[in-house]
Amino acid sequence: MKQQFIRFSAMCLLFSVAVIGCKKDDHAHDESELITTVNVKLTESGTTNATTFTFRDTDGPGGNAPTKFDTIKLAPNKTYNCEITVLNESKTPAEDKTSEIRNEANDHQFYFAVTQASITVSNLDTDSRSLPLGLTSRWTTTTATPVGVTGSVRVTLKHKPGAKASGDDVSKGETDIEIAFPAVVR
Repeated sequence: MKQQFIRFSAMCLLFSVAVIGCKKDDHAHDESELITTVNVKLTESGTTNATTFTFRDTDGPGGNAPTKFDTIKLAPNKTYNCEITVLNESKTPAEDKTSEIRNEANDHQFYFAVTQASITVSNLDTDSRSLPLGLTSRWTTTTATPVGVTGSVRVTLKHKPGAKASGDDVSKGETDIEIAFPAVVR
């Protein structure tokens, strides 16, 4: 009886290893990329005045705290053109993920959520189906943020392979990165 149990257990183990070993990796293209750095370059419309605000966490989520986390500071009643660049600086040389996101635009979208700061964000670039991408956008400010108040601009990159649709919200898809930049308009 004991030998039969051992044989049965061994056969179950071999069968499960074979199934796992032969299982097709359906998620190979769906896995989120490691993004350690996000640069938000804002250029005042009609000028060459540009400022880049950076979030950097070179060891990725968890682990050590970010090494750079800028507060976005904008002037009131202005319009800014925004360009986002995304990097993986955990590798040497650093990988620029921006072109990969652009090449896979049909599967990605940036979302912008503003809290307690008078900033409105409008996407400028789109994918091949005219759905928003968000690597470029227009930011418009109105009134100054009250003294002593810091708002935020939450920048979220979603990965939505084969599922991106018009009217999608930020709750759908896999989050590649989400950062709540502190933000003030003064």
